[in-house]
Amino acid sequence: MSVLSTGDDPAVYTVRIANTAFCFQAAADETILQSATRQGIDLPWGCGGGICGICMSEITEGVVAYDAPPLALFEEDEEQGKGLICVAYPRSDLLLTVPEVSDVGMGQL
Repeated sequence: MSVLSTGDDPAVYTVRIANTAFCFQAAADETILQSATRQGIDLPWGCGGGICGICMSEITEGVVAYDAPPLALFEEDEEQGKGLICVAYPRSDLLLTVPEVSDVGMGQL
C-alpha cells in the first residue's frame, strides 16, 4: 500500500481501475469521483450524492468509508464488495472494477 502523508496533510492513496491502464491518486479527504474528475478521468456517475446508484462499482481490493450510509447502497451490495464511488472516500490503495469503463474512448493519463 502506498500511503503518502506529511504532517497535517491527508493521506493519499493509489486507485487503479481493473482491466484498464487507469491509475490515479486520491486524497483521503476527497471522494474517489472527485479525485478522478480532478485528474481528467471520466467515471460513470449521476447524482453525485449516493442516491441514484449509477456509479456503483466493485471494490476488488481496499477499503472505503462514507460520511453517511448512501441511500443507493444496500446491505446486499456491500456484502458483494460494491460501493458508490461518488460518495466513497479511500482509506487504502484501491482496485476498482467500474462498469462501462475501458481504455477505449477515455482520455490519456
